Amino acid sequence: MTESSTPTHASTSAAEKTDPVAAFKQAELFEAGGRDPEAEQLYRSLLRAFPTHSAVLHNLALLVRRREDLVEAEALMRRAVNNSPQEAFFYSSLGAVLRSAGKISEAESAFREAIRLRPEFPDVHYNLGLLLEANGAVDDALAAHREATRLKPDFAEALTRVAALLNDRGLLDQALESTESALHAEPDFFDAHYYRGWILSRLSRYDEALDALARASTLRPASFEAALATANALRDAGRSEQALAAYWQVLERRPGRVATHIELNHLAWMSGRTDLHLRSFAHAREKMGDDFDLMVVEGAIRNRTEDYAGAEQILRRAVQLAPSRAIGIGSLARAVAGQRRFDESYPIFAAAISADPGDAGHRRELGLTLLRAGRPAEALRVLQQALAAYPQDTLLLAGISAAFRELGDPRYERLVEFKKYVKIYDIPAPEGYRDVAEFNAVLAAELDRLHTSRREPIDQSLSGGTQTTGRLFDLQSPAIVQIRAQIEAVVANYIYTLPDEPDHPMLQRRAHAFAFAGAWSCKLRSGGKHNNHVHHEGWISSAYYVRLPEASGDDDSRDGWLTLGQTNLGLGQADVPEMFVKPIVGRLVLFPSFYWHGTVPFASDSDRMTIAFDVVPA
Repeated sequence: MTESSTPTHASTSAAEKTDPVAAFKQAELFEAGGRDPEAEQLYRSLLRAFPTHSAVLHNLALLVRRREDLVEAEALMRRAVNNSPQEAFFYSSLGAVLRSAGKISEAESAFREAIRLRPEFPDVHYNLGLLLEANGAVDDALAAHREATRLKPDFAEALTRVAALLNDRGLLDQALESTESALHAEPDFFDAHYYRGWILSRLSRYDEALDALARASTLRPASFEAALATANALRDAGRSEQALAAYWQVLERRPGRVATHIELNHLAWMSGRTDLHLRSFAHAREKMGDDFDLMVVEGAIRNRTEDYAGAEQILRRAVQLAPSRAIGIGSLARAVAGQRRFDESYPIFAAAISADPGDAGHRRELGLTLLRAGRPAEALRVLQQALAAYPQDTLLLAGISAAFRELGDPRYERLVEFKKYVKIYDIPAPEGYRDVAEFNAVLAAELDRLHTSRREPIDQSLSGGTQTTGRLFDLQSPAIVQIRAQIEAVVANYIYTLPDEPDHPMLQRRAHAFAFAGAWSCKLRSGGKHNNHVHHEGWISSAYYVRLPEASGDDDSRDGWLTLGQTNLGLGQADVPEMFVKPIVGRLVLFPSFYWHGTVPFASDSDRMTIAFDVVPA
């Protein structure tokens, strides 16, 4: 035992009478050997003899915490702290117990008191960093982890958390360096190999990424996270067949994980593997029986691929399983409306809205369905009610614009002023290139390596082409980095020049600081096009032209041109494009995300490559 005490009970065990220090060490040995019940019994026996002994209280508290009796663990640890108020280690352990109990503010106070008592204590800085991460204070968490590594340069756990937080910020080179420092300190540290693989994958260094993830899987064969990261890396590397096999292995481990089914089926679709498309859901049913969440996802995918009858069949079963779940009811309504059984769909939409009044999606879909059914006045009422609660929902605003136009409402012209809000910029070549053509040829070559699928994603607007996965502007490929920098400057100018009309929905969100909500590249082959659509998650949307077929220069046919104003709702003869923009290599077009837009199909032996992105206020 590390401190002396005087017994307060006349009756003690023989071990305590003989050698209490030996008894304490024996309890620690029991713990180390995984014999927790025997360790607990011995600690309690010692505590009866020495009720104020902080070390016994501390060790017993941590043991009790392991079996999740957090109330007693906290009480014991507070007694330890009260008996030794200058012991930083006890405050650190109290913070860990309080964190387990969800008492975040008290846990932070305990960690900070430990740091006050012992500033050079790297472990408590690390524990504080973990707490701050979980509480969303990422800047402070990063500072805490960095302080831990300053005090202990070979602190592999803290170095890896630094890497994880830098990775989240897109500082990939610094993050990678931190994982390498962690592995230098602890070559067999699973977390460092795992994050190193993840970061290398984001840097498009896929072979190295897969090697790192293989090492992580060797160290921890049962790791679901490493298996999933491997499947994602194979997908991003364009190794579709290997990725599909890896996703199936992930699915075997957790057949009910919705996200894996989504990734697998999207990849099967884009790879042209119709034999695998949707098979995972039947496979999961064989292993688990009917699962509501999986049935809703399968129904949503069938809706997206216009298999409305198949969607209806699976979704009716889902609604029988969970008749009060709005997500199933709403998806069923969309399947019925997709078959143009509009009157039948309305009460189903109403049931979804009643089940979850706070979800704008059901009102939005009802409004768009009413538009398709030729009932624009009713559609407008539904959409405006939803927009009042969700003023940043661009698809609601797009539906309202379509209803205004169908009704001949003069508010349409003010809401959708193409000449005011559509801006065209011809971006010069970055320094070091002869001209725009040379730069975009280099950029196109970098993007070509990312277009690894065979067909378009399920959930996107293009048909007859491919789209890159992931966040394009996170990549450190040289030309991509250069075009991002130029685009950022243009977007800043676009926002700066917007008119001062705060009552306009486009301008209510105006902020000079902005972020990219997403960025990707699209490549269309002959006959390809972007179906008319709206960018639901953006504020400002875009098209940047990297490579174009010769047909795009034809002012008569307008093959491959950007169109604005025409919906995808099939509203009749008035539903036609109201503005066309001619694509030119190096040209960037910016416009509000609630604008309906698409492209004119083209016929050519060469493809049409673009970059698109969404901007949101930061």
